[in-house]
Amino acid sequence: MTTQVRSCPKCFQLMWLKQNEYEPLDEATIRAKCPHCGSTVRFKLVAEGANATGPKMGH
Repeated sequence: MTTQVRSCPKCFQLMWLKQNEYEPLDEATIRAKCPHCGSTVRFKLVAEGANATGPKMGH
C-alpha cells in the first residue's frame, strides 16, 4: 500500500500516513495512531465498488 490520507474520527484532522505508520489488522482493516491527538484509530479499506481504486477527481 501507499500513503493513506484519512480524517481522524476523534479530532477531525487529516492524517497523512506512510506505509510504516499504520498496521494492517486484516485484509480490510488498518490501525494507526493519529499524529495530532495521539488516538489509536481503525479504518476499513474499500475493496469493492466505485470507490475501490480511489475517487475520480476532475472528471
